[in-house]
Amino acid sequence: MSVHIDLPPSLIPTLPGYTYTDPAVFEQEQARIFETHWFAAARTADIHGPGSFQTVNVGRENVVLVRGRDLTLRAFLNVCRHRGARVCMEKSGTNQRKLQCGYHAWTYSLDGALVAAPNLTQMEDVDRSQFGLIP
Repeated sequence: MSVHIDLPPSLIPTLPGYTYTDPAVFEQEQARIFETHWFAAARTADIHGPGSFQTVNVGRENVVLVRGRDLTLRAFLNVCRHRGARVCMEKSGTNQRKLQCGYHAWTYSLDGALVAAPNLTQMEDVDRSQFGLIP
């Protein structure tokens, strides 16, 4: 049975109910909206001093926003380039001198460069400039 209700012009019809709960619609929204367009992730005042950071979800990705020593605000995927663990487990913090993965201690400067990792100097085939955090 179908019921048709005439709405006054000032009442804009809503989307069908399934659009709010369908996983396929959710995936499309993530891919087409949140992963392809710029949007405000945080207030710059909340990440004010060198070493301040905040993690946010952007679409299906977790991102770390960090203020460098040069006061530049940068955003990186919150993923260690070694084994894919999260680099920052905390939601936010201040006065960080570096970002370090808790899994194997790969260490990144506040500008995202890989600066240290266990046995890195013995791995001659690893070019550390190729393994910084991904902006």
